[in-house]
Amino acid sequence: MLRRKDNKLRDLYQYLREQIENLPTIWNISRYHTKGISLGQFFGTLWEYIDPLMRSFIYYFVFVVMFKRTNGQGLPEAPWLVLGLGIWFFYGMAIMAGAKSIQFQISLFGQAKFPISILPTIEMFKQFTTLYGMGIVAILLAIHYGYYPTLYYLQLPYYIFALFMTTLAFSLLFSTIIVIFRDFSHILDYIFRFALYISGAAIDLSIMDALPIQIRQALLINPFIYCMEGFRDAIFSRGWFWQRPGLMIVFWAFTIGLLVVASHLHMKLRNQFMDYV
Repeated sequence: MLRRKDNKLRDLYQYLREQIENLPTIWNISRYHTKGISLGQFFGTLWEYIDPLMRSFIYYFVFVVMFKRTNGQGLPEAPWLVLGLGIWFFYGMAIMAGAKSIQFQISLFGQAKFPISILPTIEMFKQFTTLYGMGIVAILLAIHYGYYPTLYYLQLPYYIFALFMTTLAFSLLFSTIIVIFRDFSHILDYIFRFALYISGAAIDLSIMDALPIQIRQALLINPFIYCMEGFRDAIFSRGWFWQRPGLMIVFWAFTIGLLVVASHLHMKLRNQFMDYV
């Protein structure tokens, strides 16, 4: 048992080392790909910001204007919603693209000098402009409503790091599963479409009376909501991350555990990936 545990920790260490050593490659490939997509388009890279902002406007119209409900916390609806959706769009697009990255690109990058474990990471970096763009819009909207930057903004790097780590963990795990079981990509797509409405991005879970209180409380401790509410804590000056030690422990225990499982599964099977493609 100790040997098995050591192997898993060794796999995690190798995975993290591969990401750190190849950071320049990850960044360059993600930027090159983004610029390549924008070539020939009139608005170019602006579409990376226009698309999520337009979707946010649609959700704002539906949830706030038509149904008049998003959050029950007394916060302005527009920045609360844009920030939540920005983080959720990042989660969804990065995890979905990362989950499919190895299956779709292993034949192209299989002979490259860098490890294939960085493919989901590249996909995550591609989505950074969505997070950055909608985050800036949310901050500007918050300032418009009187929520000016404070010292609470200093915890944003912590939540960005937490966001990246949980995204990498899910992406790596799902990318390995999809290589072996291709139908899982369709299942994952349906899960994320449904999960938007119980993610806390567009509707405050505390006012979702249709769900039993036990289910609402369970949903509030999931890793997606931890980061989402953390960003809102910083921008709306609601508190520091260490003031919620229970949620912080649950989040990091889950994220690190998931990363251990994902890295071990990836390292164990990646020499066989070509057999499944």
